Amino acid sequence: MKKRDKSARAQPDSGADAPPREVTLLLCTADPGLSRAWSQTAAVPGFRLTTAPDLRPEYLAGGNVHLVLVDATAVAQAEGPLAAALELVADRCVWTGSAAALDRLGRNRLAAAYDFLVTPTSPLLLEQRIATWARNIRRTAALEEVGRRAETLAAQNETLAAHMAEAEARALSFAKQRDEIEQVLQRVRAVAQLSREINSLNLDQIVRVCVGELPALVAAERASLYLYDAAGERLTLQADSGGHPVAPRVDLRDNPRSPMAVAVRQGKLLVIGDFSEFEENADLVLEREFQQQYATRSCIIVPLMGGGRVRGVLNLADKRSGSFDENVDLPVIEQIAELIGAGLYNVELYQEMEWRAKTDPLTDLANRRALEEALLRETDRSRRYGTPMTAMMIDVDHLKAINDRYGHEAGDAVLRNLAIILSEAVRSVDAPGRWTGGDEFLMVLPDTTAPQARRLAERLLEAARNRPVTVAGEAIVASLSVGVAEYQRDESVESLLQRVDRAMYAAKHGGRNRIATADDATPDAPSDSPSDAPSDAPSDAPQDKEPPAGP
Repeated sequence: MKKRDKSARAQPDSGADAPPREVTLLLCTADPGLSRAWSQTAAVPGFRLTTAPDLRPEYLAGGNVHLVLVDATAVAQAEGPLAAALELVADRCVWTGSAAALDRLGRNRLAAAYDFLVTPTSPLLLEQRIATWARNIRRTAALEEVGRRAETLAAQNETLAAHMAEAEARALSFAKQRDEIEQVLQRVRAVAQLSREINSLNLDQIVRVCVGELPALVAAERASLYLYDAAGERLTLQADSGGHPVAPRVDLRDNPRSPMAVAVRQGKLLVIGDFSEFEENADLVLEREFQQQYATRSCIIVPLMGGGRVRGVLNLADKRSGSFDENVDLPVIEQIAELIGAGLYNVELYQEMEWRAKTDPLTDLANRRALEEALLRETDRSRRYGTPMTAMMIDVDHLKAINDRYGHEAGDAVLRNLAIILSEAVRSVDAPGRWTGGDEFLMVLPDTTAPQARRLAERLLEAARNRPVTVAGEAIVASLSVGVAEYQRDESVESLLQRVDRAMYAAKHGGRNRIATADDATPDAPSDSPSDAPSDAPSDAPQDKEPPAGP
């Protein structure tokens, strides 16, 4: 096992608001068992461990230390400044010690702490707990970042409201300019209203505002919204006002002289009164595939900025009066474009966080939480409409032997390979995922009977045999044990899971590399199946875990 340098001392300094790239944990305890476990833990990516010989108030003052492990006995005995410091930052502290020592801290102190750790503990359990702390800290910081962005949008709304109040006050003083000021006020009010609608994590609502409501604000007949894929340098149409066809996609590499490509490259809004004049002034020639379908030669092309880069492009064309007014139309569009760009960025952040919350990080399949939601949804659908639904439990045979012989990276490669096989074999309505953090996978198969699921399982066994994983030039063939259980009307999800789990264990006890159904719990090996252990696994490989007790 690779050892890490844990001699660094904690040095407090000013913290940052952004999510931490590296989470720091400080150990302030003389517990020899915990220190020993600490020294044997595997490195957690993005996690820095530090130690201090004793507990001092200055170590609790903040800075780059995100969590402090403190011995429960020392907490109970703390007095003076140290006791006060512990009370102030209890939510960044993890109390450690025996169950009895932790009980002596009392309910209130346990509840105030970030977490507690019962010792003695093992290096593996400590490593897993550290990884959980790091993940939670990063998620909390990311959510706080989204909250700060929402507060920024709220502040912009307040600024708009202040502008509206200022404009209303001037309207009382300048009667001669009443009509013009009233027009400005109407637009400011409209922008304020639209900004509240854009300040949303609902992409459909933002799109509706851009294409359905914003054009009326500047008297434009036509509008379209494209989302920008920076990696592929591609604009994809999200929505348009209809009536005439527009390009469904614009590849900036293939169309570098399209108006939208120019706006994205320059990163600035383009107000075009006449394309010929614009091309002459900018010394370039634009390519407009659909130019004949527009009623006027004026348009506004707005790159929508968010998070430091272009997130999309908004097009407004065919001004009713003939051309856009840079003094009247442009300030309104610039204000609303900033909010749209920020809104698109927030939607992207939210969708990414939501995806990560329901995705297994190793295989990119659904995690247990997402699978449980799929089970509830599909069993309810099957119960209401009387359609079949089948669950399939899959276990990788002898994964521990593969890990022991080739290393955990090889085992991870086997799991990722199986995830690819599952993804390629299922329909879009199916839900394959990793059921446990180990070698068990679950597939939720709507509109599927047990015989149909069995045929799918046979294809999976064949694919696993024919697609080995190569590690250090050696092919690893990992066989599968598969259990199949069809949902019974009015059956609970727990009952369905118990039956498919028993079927999977029946397949394992029947020799592995085979299929068993919940109805007969009889393993059914393919006629051309190899031996039940991987061809590259040692003959004395340890057996997989026994099935759980109970019916």
